[in-house]
Amino acid sequence: MLAPSHLLLLALLILLALVVFGPKRLPELGASVGRAIQEFKRASSAAATELRSVTDVHPTGDEVGTRTGPAPETPDPGGWSGDTPHP
Repeated sequence: MLAPSHLLLLALLILLALVVFGPKRLPELGASVGRAIQEFKRASSAAATELRSVTDVHPTGDEVGTRTGPAPETPDPGGWSGDTPHP
């Protein structure tokens, strides 16, 4: 539920929009904002579906995009290895 101060601000915002855009333009503006929100939801849903399909696991248990060959070699970080004490 909105607090009384929030309701007052909402009423002032609607009144300001009515004065700025006029009574004829306000329904058009509301419809275009609604379409924009609907398109944003549709695009974000499609992006989430694509992300899920890319990170999905195959029925064999292998992850999509896993390497089949040996792991790449990592360069030596400045000549120091973790099992010898660092000076």
